Amino acid sequence: MVIIETGRKASALWGVSFQILSMMGDPVCLLLALAKSPAITYNAQIPPEGPMERTGVGVAVEPGANRMPDLVLRVGSRSAQGVRSNNEDSFVVDLPQRLFVVADGMGGQERGEVASTMAVEIIPRAVHARLASNEPADQALLYAMKEANALIVEAGQSQPEGRRMGTTAVVALQHNGQVFISSLGDSRAYLIRGHDVHQLTVDHSVAQALVATGALTREEARFSPYQHVLHKFLGCSELNGATEVHPFTPEPGDRLLLATDGMTNHISEEDLRIGPTLFPNPQDWVDHLVQKALDHGSRDNVTGIVIAFEER
Repeated sequence: MVIIETGRKASALWGVSFQILSMMGDPVCLLLALAKSPAITYNAQIPPEGPMERTGVGVAVEPGANRMPDLVLRVGSRSAQGVRSNNEDSFVVDLPQRLFVVADGMGGQERGEVASTMAVEIIPRAVHARLASNEPADQALLYAMKEANALIVEAGQSQPEGRRMGTTAVVALQHNGQVFISSLGDSRAYLIRGHDVHQLTVDHSVAQALVATGALTREEARFSPYQHVLHKFLGCSELNGATEVHPFTPEPGDRLLLATDGMTNHISEEDLRIGPTLFPNPQDWVDHLVQKALDHGSRDNVTGIVIAFEER
Protein backbone atom coordinates (compact mmCIF):
# COMPACT_ATOMS: atom_id res chain seq x y z
CA MET A 1 0.00 0.00 0.00
CA VAL A 2 1.26 3.46 -0.85
CA ILE A 3 -0.40 6.56 0.56
CA ILE A 4 0.55 9.94 -0.83
CA GLU A 5 -0.80 13.11 0.76
CA THR A 6 -0.30 16.50 -0.80
CA GLY A 7 -1.63 19.95 -0.11
CA ARG A 8 -0.91 23.67 -0.19
CA LYS A 9 0.12 26.31 2.24
CA ALA A 10 0.53 30.04 2.41
CA SER A 11 3.90 31.70 2.90
CA ALA A 12 5.52 34.62 4.66
CA LEU A 13 9.16 35.70 4.45
CA TRP A 14 11.21 37.82 6.78
CA GLY A 15 14.87 38.74 6.88
CA VAL A 16 17.66 37.17 8.87
CA SER A 17 20.91 38.79 9.95
CA PHE A 18 23.90 37.34 8.12
CA GLN A 19 26.03 38.37 11.08
CA ILE A 20 24.25 35.65 13.03
CA LEU A 21 24.45 33.20 10.13
CA SER A 22 28.21 33.78 9.87
CA MET A 23 28.58 31.97 13.20
CA MET A 24 27.76 28.75 11.34
CA GLY A 25 30.55 26.90 9.60
CA ASP A 26 28.78 25.76 6.44
CA PRO A 27 27.58 27.96 3.59
CA VAL A 28 23.91 28.60 4.16
CA CYS A 29 20.90 28.53 1.93
CA LEU A 30 17.92 30.29 3.50
CA LEU A 31 14.19 29.74 3.48
CA LEU A 32 11.63 30.03 6.20
CA ALA A 33 9.67 27.05 7.42
CA LEU A 34 6.14 28.11 6.60
CA ALA A 35 2.79 26.37 6.85
CA LYS A 36 0.92 23.25 5.40
CA SER A 37 -3.15 21.08 4.16
CA PRO A 38 -5.20 18.08 3.17
CA ALA A 39 -5.10 16.71 -0.19
CA ILE A 40 -5.22 13.68 -2.40
CA THR A 41 -4.97 10.11 -1.16
CA TYR A 42 -4.05 7.22 -3.42
CA ASN A 43 -4.75 3.59 -2.49
CA ALA A 44 -5.58 4.43 1.11
CA GLN A 45 -7.02 1.59 3.15
CA ILE A 46 -9.47 3.82 4.97
CA PRO A 47 -11.51 6.70 3.55
CA PRO A 48 -10.79 10.35 4.46
CA GLU A 49 -12.69 11.55 7.50
CA GLY A 50 -13.58 14.86 5.89
CA PRO A 51 -12.57 17.42 3.30
CA MET A 52 -9.82 18.85 5.53
CA GLU A 53 -7.97 15.65 6.47
CA ARG A 54 -6.61 12.36 5.19
CA THR A 55 -5.51 9.32 7.17
CA GLY A 56 -4.02 5.92 6.48
CA VAL A 57 -3.28 2.72 8.35
CA GLY A 58 -1.70 -0.61 7.45
CA VAL A 59 0.35 -3.63 8.50
CA ALA A 60 3.51 -5.20 7.06
CA VAL A 61 5.82 -7.98 8.23
CA GLU A 62 9.61 -7.54 8.32
CA PRO A 63 11.81 -10.60 8.93
CA GLY A 64 14.46 -9.51 11.41
CA ALA A 65 18.14 -9.93 10.59
CA ASN A 66 20.85 -11.39 12.82
CA ARG A 67 18.44 -13.68 14.66
CA MET A 68 16.22 -10.75 15.64
CA PRO A 69 12.61 -11.84 16.14
CA ASP A 70 10.24 -11.38 13.23
CA LEU A 71 8.57 -8.00 13.53
CA VAL A 72 5.18 -6.86 12.39
CA LEU A 73 4.86 -3.22 11.38
CA ARG A 74 1.59 -1.48 12.21
CA VAL A 75 1.31 2.04 10.86
CA GLY A 76 -1.00 4.98 11.42
CA SER A 77 -0.82 8.31 9.59
CA ARG A 78 -2.68 11.57 9.42
CA SER A 79 -2.34 15.05 7.92
CA ALA A 80 -4.55 17.97 8.96
CA GLN A 81 -4.82 21.37 7.34
CA GLY A 82 -5.60 23.11 10.61
CA VAL A 83 -6.22 26.86 10.43
CA ARG A 84 -4.26 27.33 7.23
CA SER A 85 -6.06 28.05 4.00
CA ASN A 86 -4.12 25.27 2.27
CA ASN A 87 -1.68 22.44 3.02
CA GLU A 88 1.89 22.01 1.82
CA ASP A 89 2.63 18.86 3.83
CA SER A 90 3.02 15.58 1.96
CA PHE A 91 3.66 12.05 3.19
CA VAL A 92 4.16 8.52 1.93
CA VAL A 93 3.42 5.24 3.69
CA ASP A 94 4.87 2.48 1.49
CA LEU A 95 4.32 -0.70 3.49
CA PRO A 96 5.49 -3.23 0.87
CA GLN A 97 8.87 -1.49 0.70
CA ARG A 98 8.78 -0.45 4.39
CA LEU A 99 9.57 3.15 3.45
CA PHE A 100 8.03 6.21 5.11
CA VAL A 101 8.45 9.89 4.23
CA VAL A 102 7.09 13.12 5.73
CA ALA A 103 7.74 16.42 3.93
CA ASP A 104 6.82 20.01 4.81
CA GLY A 105 6.88 22.27 1.76
CA MET A 106 7.75 25.95 1.73
CA GLY A 107 8.27 28.69 -0.79
CA GLY A 108 4.88 30.33 -1.10
CA GLN A 109 1.46 29.40 -2.36
CA GLU A 110 1.56 26.36 -4.63
CA ARG A 111 5.36 26.14 -4.77
CA GLY A 112 5.72 24.51 -1.37
CA GLU A 113 3.16 21.92 -2.34
CA VAL A 114 5.08 21.19 -5.52
CA ALA A 115 8.34 20.75 -3.59
CA SER A 116 6.92 18.42 -0.94
CA THR A 117 5.06 16.41 -3.56
CA MET A 118 8.26 16.03 -5.57
CA ALA A 119 10.06 14.81 -2.44
CA VAL A 120 7.54 12.07 -1.66
CA GLU A 121 7.57 10.93 -5.28
CA ILE A 122 11.32 11.06 -5.98
CA ILE A 123 12.69 9.60 -2.73
CA PRO A 124 10.76 6.28 -2.82
CA ARG A 125 11.44 5.82 -6.52
CA ALA A 126 15.17 6.44 -6.12
CA VAL A 127 15.46 4.24 -3.02
CA HIS A 128 13.66 1.34 -4.67
CA ALA A 129 15.83 1.57 -7.79
CA ARG A 130 19.05 1.56 -5.78
CA LEU A 131 17.97 -1.31 -3.55
CA ALA A 132 17.01 -3.28 -6.65
CA SER A 133 20.63 -2.81 -7.79
CA ASN A 134 21.84 -4.29 -4.48
CA GLU A 135 23.16 -0.99 -3.19
CA PRO A 136 23.44 -0.78 0.63
CA ALA A 137 20.37 0.77 2.24
CA ASP A 138 22.22 3.74 3.71
CA GLN A 139 23.78 4.61 0.36
CA ALA A 140 20.45 4.19 -1.40
CA LEU A 141 18.87 6.65 1.02
CA LEU A 142 21.71 9.16 0.63
CA TYR A 143 21.39 8.97 -3.13
CA ALA A 144 17.63 9.46 -2.98
CA MET A 145 17.91 12.59 -0.83
CA LYS A 146 20.56 14.06 -3.14
CA GLU A 147 18.49 13.22 -6.20
CA ALA A 148 15.39 14.86 -4.71
CA ASN A 149 17.41 17.93 -3.77
CA ALA A 150 18.90 18.33 -7.25
CA LEU A 151 15.54 18.00 -9.00
CA ILE A 152 13.80 20.42 -6.61
CA VAL A 153 16.63 22.96 -7.06
CA GLU A 154 16.25 22.63 -10.83
CA ALA A 155 12.48 23.03 -10.65
CA GLY A 156 12.82 26.14 -8.48
CA GLN A 157 15.29 28.02 -10.66
CA SER A 158 12.52 29.94 -12.35
CA GLN A 159 11.40 31.40 -9.00
CA PRO A 160 12.39 34.94 -7.95
CA GLU A 161 15.31 35.25 -5.53
CA GLY A 162 14.06 34.83 -1.97
CA ARG A 163 11.04 32.84 -3.16
CA ARG A 164 12.74 29.61 -4.12
CA MET A 165 10.71 26.56 -3.27
CA GLY A 166 11.94 23.90 -0.91
CA THR A 167 10.80 21.28 1.53
CA THR A 168 11.85 19.50 4.65
CA ALA A 169 11.99 15.71 4.55
CA VAL A 170 12.35 13.00 7.16
CA VAL A 171 12.64 9.43 5.89
CA ALA A 172 12.61 6.01 7.55
CA LEU A 173 13.54 2.84 5.68
CA GLN A 174 13.45 -0.61 7.26
CA HIS A 175 15.77 -3.03 5.49
CA ASN A 176 17.47 -6.25 6.58
CA GLY A 177 16.54 -5.85 10.21
CA GLN A 178 17.61 -2.23 10.61
CA VAL A 179 15.83 1.11 10.29
CA PHE A 180 17.68 3.90 8.48
CA ILE A 181 16.76 7.52 9.25
CA SER A 182 17.63 10.58 7.21
CA SER A 183 16.35 14.15 7.37
CA LEU A 184 16.81 17.68 6.10
CA GLY A 185 15.04 20.67 7.62
CA ASP A 186 13.07 20.57 10.86
CA SER A 187 10.72 17.64 10.40
CA ARG A 188 11.72 15.11 13.05
CA ALA A 189 12.00 11.42 13.84
CA TYR A 190 11.51 10.18 17.41
CA LEU A 191 12.12 6.66 18.72
CA ILE A 192 10.07 5.74 21.80
CA ARG A 193 11.48 2.64 23.49
CA GLY A 194 9.99 1.75 26.85
CA HIS A 195 10.02 4.95 28.90
CA ASP A 196 12.82 6.52 26.86
CA VAL A 197 12.30 9.10 24.13
CA HIS A 198 15.10 9.61 21.61
CA GLN A 199 15.09 12.39 19.02
CA LEU A 200 16.87 10.76 16.09
CA THR A 201 17.22 13.88 13.94
CA VAL A 202 18.69 17.35 14.36
CA ASP A 203 16.78 20.45 13.25
CA HIS A 204 18.62 22.25 10.46
CA SER A 205 17.44 25.63 11.72
CA VAL A 206 19.47 28.74 12.50
CA ALA A 207 18.28 28.60 16.12
CA GLN A 208 19.57 25.04 16.53
CA ALA A 209 22.88 26.04 14.95
CA LEU A 210 23.15 28.85 17.50
CA VAL A 211 22.49 26.32 20.27
CA ALA A 212 25.36 24.24 18.91
CA THR A 213 27.69 27.25 19.07
CA GLY A 214 26.57 28.11 22.61
CA ALA A 215 25.01 31.41 21.52
CA LEU A 216 21.54 30.25 22.61
CA THR A 217 20.27 27.83 25.23
CA ARG A 218 17.76 25.18 24.19
CA GLU A 219 15.03 27.05 26.04
CA GLU A 220 15.91 30.32 24.31
CA ALA A 221 15.91 28.55 20.95
CA ARG A 222 12.30 27.45 21.47
CA PHE A 223 11.19 31.09 21.34
CA SER A 224 13.80 32.43 18.96
CA PRO A 225 12.65 34.16 15.74
CA TYR A 226 15.21 31.95 14.01
CA GLN A 227 13.56 28.72 15.12
CA HIS A 228 11.91 28.25 11.73
CA VAL A 229 14.65 29.70 9.54
CA LEU A 230 16.26 26.74 7.80
CA HIS A 231 19.79 26.54 6.45
CA LYS A 232 19.48 22.98 5.10
CA PHE A 233 16.49 21.53 3.25
CA LEU A 234 15.61 19.87 -0.03
CA GLY A 235 15.88 22.62 -2.62
CA CYS A 236 19.08 24.13 -1.18
CA SER A 237 21.78 24.51 -3.83
CA GLU A 238 24.67 24.32 -1.33
CA LEU A 239 24.08 21.23 0.79
CA ASN A 240 27.75 20.22 0.55
CA GLY A 241 27.19 16.66 1.73
CA ALA A 242 24.95 17.70 4.60
CA THR A 243 22.70 14.66 4.31
CA GLU A 244 23.38 11.91 6.84
CA VAL A 245 21.87 8.49 7.51
CA HIS A 246 21.59 7.03 11.01
CA PRO A 247 20.60 3.36 11.51
CA PHE A 248 19.11 1.64 14.53
CA THR A 249 17.96 -1.91 15.21
CA PRO A 250 14.25 -2.01 16.08
CA GLU A 251 13.00 -3.95 19.07
CA PRO A 252 9.52 -5.29 19.83
CA GLY A 253 7.46 -2.52 21.38
CA ASP A 254 9.32 0.33 19.69
CA ARG A 255 7.36 3.25 18.29
CA LEU A 256 8.79 5.52 15.61
CA LEU A 257 7.21 8.92 14.98
CA LEU A 258 7.89 11.01 11.87
CA ALA A 259 6.32 14.46 12.09
CA THR A 260 6.35 18.02 10.82
CA ASP A 261 7.03 20.94 13.11
CA GLY A 262 3.33 21.76 13.12
CA MET A 263 3.06 18.77 15.46
CA THR A 264 6.39 18.68 17.27
CA ASN A 265 6.19 22.33 18.36
CA HIS A 266 3.02 21.55 20.32
CA ILE A 267 3.65 18.20 21.98
CA SER A 268 5.99 17.40 24.85
CA GLU A 269 8.45 14.63 25.56
CA GLU A 270 6.00 13.37 28.17
CA ASP A 271 3.31 13.12 25.49
CA LEU A 272 5.65 10.88 23.53
CA ARG A 273 6.67 8.83 26.56
CA ILE A 274 3.15 7.90 27.65
CA GLY A 275 1.54 7.77 24.23
CA PRO A 276 2.22 4.12 23.34
CA THR A 277 0.71 3.00 26.65
CA LEU A 278 -2.40 5.16 26.31
CA PHE A 279 -2.81 4.47 22.59
CA PRO A 280 -1.48 1.01 21.64
CA ASN A 281 -3.02 1.34 18.17
CA PRO A 282 -0.73 3.58 16.07
CA GLN A 283 -3.64 5.14 14.18
CA ASP A 284 -5.33 6.14 17.44
CA TRP A 285 -2.09 7.65 18.69
CA VAL A 286 -1.31 9.69 15.60
CA ASP A 287 -4.92 10.94 15.53
CA HIS A 288 -4.48 12.02 19.15
CA LEU A 289 -1.16 13.76 18.50
CA VAL A 290 -2.50 15.67 15.50
CA GLN A 291 -5.59 16.79 17.40
CA LYS A 292 -3.53 17.76 20.46
CA ALA A 293 -1.27 19.96 18.33
CA LEU A 294 -4.31 21.66 16.83
CA ASP A 295 -5.96 22.08 20.23
CA HIS A 296 -2.75 23.60 21.59
CA GLY A 297 -2.83 26.33 18.97
CA SER A 298 -0.74 25.07 16.07
CA ARG A 299 -0.95 27.66 13.30
CA ASP A 300 0.59 25.24 10.83
CA ASN A 301 -0.51 22.12 9.04
CA VAL A 302 0.06 19.03 11.17
CA THR A 303 1.30 15.71 9.79
CA GLY A 304 2.59 12.54 11.42
CA ILE A 305 3.30 8.86 10.82
CA VAL A 306 3.50 6.39 13.72
CA ILE A 307 5.19 3.03 13.09
CA ALA A 308 4.79 0.30 15.70
CA PHE A 309 7.27 -2.59 15.74
CA GLU A 310 5.69 -5.68 17.28
CA GLU A 311 6.41 -9.37 17.52
CA ARG A 312 4.58 -11.57 15.07
